[in-house]
Amino acid sequence: MISTVTRHTSIKGLLLGILIGVLAPVLCFAQPGHSDTWFIDFVKYHVSVHGQLSCQDCHSDIVARKIHPNPSDVTRKLRDFFHPDTCFNCHDGDSIKENLLKGLHGGKPIQKEKDYSKCLTCHDPHYQPGLGKKSPSGVEASSSNTEFCASCHKKRESLPHAKSDDVRCMECHEAFGSQDKNSRQYIDQFCLKCHGLNVVFSELSVPVPRIDKTKHISQGHKRLDCLACHSGAASFEHNLQKPVACSQCHTPHDEATLHDAHSKVSCKDCHLTGIGLSMDPQTKKIVWERLRKSSDVSPLNIIIPSRGIASCKGCHKKGNHLGVAAVVLPAKSVICIPCHAGTFTIGDPITIIAILGFVLGMLAVISVWFTGTTRTRINKAELLDGSFKPPFHIRLFLGLNALFVDGLLQRRLFRRSHFRWFIHALIFWPFVIRFTWGLVALIGSLLWPSNPWVWQMLDKNNPVTAVLFDLTGVLVLFGIILAIFRSRMTGDDKTVNGLPERDWLAVTLLAAIIIVGFILEGARITLTGEADINHFAFVGWTLSFLWIGVNGLSELYGYIWYLHALLTGVFVIYLPFSGMLHLIIAPLVMALNSADTDHSSR
Repeated sequence: MISTVTRHTSIKGLLLGILIGVLAPVLCFAQPGHSDTWFIDFVKYHVSVHGQLSCQDCHSDIVARKIHPNPSDVTRKLRDFFHPDTCFNCHDGDSIKENLLKGLHGGKPIQKEKDYSKCLTCHDPHYQPGLGKKSPSGVEASSSNTEFCASCHKKRESLPHAKSDDVRCMECHEAFGSQDKNSRQYIDQFCLKCHGLNVVFSELSVPVPRIDKTKHISQGHKRLDCLACHSGAASFEHNLQKPVACSQCHTPHDEATLHDAHSKVSCKDCHLTGIGLSMDPQTKKIVWERLRKSSDVSPLNIIIPSRGIASCKGCHKKGNHLGVAAVVLPAKSVICIPCHAGTFTIGDPITIIAILGFVLGMLAVISVWFTGTTRTRINKAELLDGSFKPPFHIRLFLGLNALFVDGLLQRRLFRRSHFRWFIHALIFWPFVIRFTWGLVALIGSLLWPSNPWVWQMLDKNNPVTAVLFDLTGVLVLFGIILAIFRSRMTGDDKTVNGLPERDWLAVTLLAAIIIVGFILEGARITLTGEADINHFAFVGWTLSFLWIGVNGLSELYGYIWYLHALLTGVFVIYLPFSGMLHLIIAPLVMALNSADTDHSSR
């Protein structure tokens, strides 16, 4: 992060005499590649051809101005202040103009006369080297310039002080390096000469935001100078500064904090005070606007620290017109991870009850396993007979191979019944795809939160994400429909040996979760006004038309969301007792049995 004016002091082309953006009509264009900053590197200026001149020699009208700096000037362009006659006061203008007409400049031929009509397009007066000398751009300012100065002068420990007429200019315009402990205070004072709390330009038409420096309540920002965030503020067209990009220092919040990707919301929407929020009809993004008059103290530098759910209620409130739910919904928790990019959180009541129920259910099932009377395939004598077992890496390979071939690809089921394998694949593989997508996005948001691909995966409106999740949901529903009507379609209602019987309650719960999820997606698309741009979520987009004109959708959305979460919680609680438990257990058992070659051979 940039915390001092180091960036500006290292940029060549610093213009002396630009006092907070106000230039007398003698100033010029910046040299190509140079910055039109208002700070001057005194070392580089001193060794330039004009280094022995006074600021007043060129900027003579500054002292005669009633207001300096003048806010109405800082909004203008550099070219508005330049006139070649300023250079011709010292240089032979007639000779230069005559040579230009002949197609010459500096003894060299030129192609276009008009390209040379602005002297300082090429010549920076503050850093222009003398004839036959190298540019001073490579000079680095330091606390001790002994080595540099000794090349031309007797050994000195520092540069001479500015001339008496230039002292006041340098009080504001001399650049400070990052090593200077007072650089932050210097920059703040420089900016607050116009933007201070007690400064009011009442006679000007140009509004000047006033800043209350004492209300920087964010501890991190208290230690920064103004240019750390407003990196282009010390340059011309001061009113056209780009919005501060919080991402240059801060990484986005993860899903556990945001409760969603919030791709339509900027940092300022939540962390600024005294602003109004609205939805942009074109981009569908949440945008902010100033509510106070320009003469009031600006709230835009007062950052609100995170206040938990209280920070969310600026948007999530009853009767809002921002396309968001009226209630603050909890983050997608661990029970959502099999289908969504959830979070590793267990904070809401539904998740807590569901996880507790699942754990108790698994303990009950495991207790039944260990209390059974069926003889195992391998008795104690067989385990102790000293049979040879392959090395660990061989058993690991066999286990992983079985996990992939028998667990994921379901080879054994395929051999027994192709049609049942197809139905099973329609239900099983979409969950594998969803789980993998969500887990990668979740881990990415925790480890690489600044990478764009992470937020593209988390963004439900991203075309790839939208198509993927709608398509996988449709495949699961299609598989459930085939499972229900399989016996009528094939006339085969027998149970495959080794597989559990059909569990109608589990199938019904799973179908209800997906259907309610699609209804919820349709409500979200209508609520956020994205029906005209989000065609990739083809199921949700189709269902979104059912919600058009429904009053109170922002309040109703929360109830649908909780219904979807409640059905998921019930399914998780029932899973240990359902026939679908084999989706989790069977691949692991197959892998362990294959790893134990002595066992599998029996």
